[in-house]
Amino acid sequence: MTASVSTRGMKCACFTDEEREEMYIESLTYYNSLNWNDKQVIIFVENSGWDLDRIKSSIAPCRNLEIEYISLPPDLFDISKGKGYNELLLINNAIEKSDNIKRACGFIKATGRYPIYNIQYFMQRMNRFIIEKGGELYIDIKDHKLYDWLHLGWCGHSASVVLFAVTTGFYKEKIGCRYSELNDYEGNLLEGLMFDVVKANVKERRISTRFPREYHPGGLEGSNIDAVSFSKKHDSFKGKAKRFVGNFIRIFLPFFKF
Repeated sequence: MTASVSTRGMKCACFTDEEREEMYIESLTYYNSLNWNDKQVIIFVENSGWDLDRIKSSIAPCRNLEIEYISLPPDLFDISKGKGYNELLLINNAIEKSDNIKRACGFIKATGRYPIYNIQYFMQRMNRFIIEKGGELYIDIKDHKLYDWLHLGWCGHSASVVLFAVTTGFYKEKIGCRYSELNDYEGNLLEGLMFDVVKANVKERRISTRFPREYHPGGLEGSNIDAVSFSKKHDSFKGKAKRFVGNFIRIFLPFFKF
């Protein structure tokens, strides 16, 4: 789980530090409440220098869930380049510091500020693809020309970076080393970089590019987008309708990566 409790004045960041802290507590509390049949480990990595004592004390011990907390010094990060640059840098540091990641062949990355309610559904499929089938990257992309045909000016070619699974080797070779290319304020987004990684490697490497279902986030979206389909609250009527349409397309029109 990637986390930045304090935005440290980052441009376009949403919510107060206290609100964000509560959101991370709610996410961890939700994951802690799930019925885990096997031992699971969450690596909670925070990069703003925030005191994690309240977060730690808020999460009760769980029999099959271990939470490893990693607090990174904020002077490693450059808020002038936005979220994507710092998120990859955060993951790079987590790989170097976490013994749990070092022992594993890969990891599942999830945005920490809101829970993914159907996380177990995806974990089963991600583990099967990475561990049993020898896959290297399990991610969801949209890749269509509908917006181009309608001249809407929106991007129909990007990757979702809220949730994905990747082997540590593939991440180091193809993703983490490119963090310096990112700058949100110059339009160089992590979503675009991950899309480029997929398109450049999908023919030679074992990559799954489409989730069979929509992931179901809780809480509030961390950005503000001027789009008809955008909903700040993930579980609003508009948010639910968007997931319903998305799941319909995934089931009945799987070739349409919308």
